[in-house]
Amino acid sequence: MNFTQLRCFIKAIDNSSFTIAAEQLNFSQSAVSKNIKDLENTIGVTLINRAHHRISLTNAGRYFYHVARNVLDDMDYTVAYLRSQKNDAGNLLRIGVCDTPLEQEVLPLFLRKLRDSGSNLNIQFVFVLKNSIGELLNHHVDICVIARDDVDIVDDIKFESLISGHFVVACPEDSKLAQKKLITLKDLKGKDIFLIDPNGSLNVQMKYQNSLIEEMGMRHIRFVQDFSAMDIYVKAGWGYGILPNFIADYQNNGAKYVPMDYHEISPYGIAYMESFTNVKVLEQVCEIFKKSIMEFLPKQNN
Repeated sequence: MNFTQLRCFIKAIDNSSFTIAAEQLNFSQSAVSKNIKDLENTIGVTLINRAHHRISLTNAGRYFYHVARNVLDDMDYTVAYLRSQKNDAGNLLRIGVCDTPLEQEVLPLFLRKLRDSGSNLNIQFVFVLKNSIGELLNHHVDICVIARDDVDIVDDIKFESLISGHFVVACPEDSKLAQKKLITLKDLKGKDIFLIDPNGSLNVQMKYQNSLIEEMGMRHIRFVQDFSAMDIYVKAGWGYGILPNFIADYQNNGAKYVPMDYHEISPYGIAYMESFTNVKVLEQVCEIFKKSIMEFLPKQNN
């Protein structure tokens, strides 16, 4: 078994075609077919059903696909990292991000302040929404900006807080609640509420969200897959959204975010492996992130 065989297998499945896989790999179609057949012979099982010029995975193939995908991804990350280390003399810092509205506003500020500080760090952002812990543990990223809840269960990961966490309520701009400085559970009684689906991709603060559900009941609660869907419903006046302050889009037109009178939730900050040794870089990055966030967020939300 070799990486060429794995790559041929993955490309063929991703494109549902030996022909397209061959074009992308700059191989002949017969070479792709032979590599996959050699892979199956080595393992001793059939991975791909070949019938009527269409390909599909067998049960064994479905299992093997995920394993092979992870192996190739790990190898590609490792090679890219080693090459960048060689070219940049150790100045590359890979930061895992979740692509929240807050990050979309803060990360450009962070880069500008980093450049102004005279730093020669080469920053690479990696999207880690679904697997932030795995990306850290597999050394695909050096640090992550995520909620502390996501890292508390792993002893080898350390955390530096950037923002103290609390719930905010997304209100339609023309609603009465949008005029309040603080919203209580009583204010929300009988209102239609949108929460982020605990089975969705943005799986943050679910422990606190569950306690909120226990207090409010399910009658007027609807779940949405992500922030964007919640934003649409709120702007349309269909109800109110409850979400962590570090996900909210404070530059949003059509919605206003009001702090909620509820206990604090887990903070948002920087997570890194205990084995991360460049303390000076970590301190610099944390300091500049904090300055960028303070510059962007309204004072009442810091």
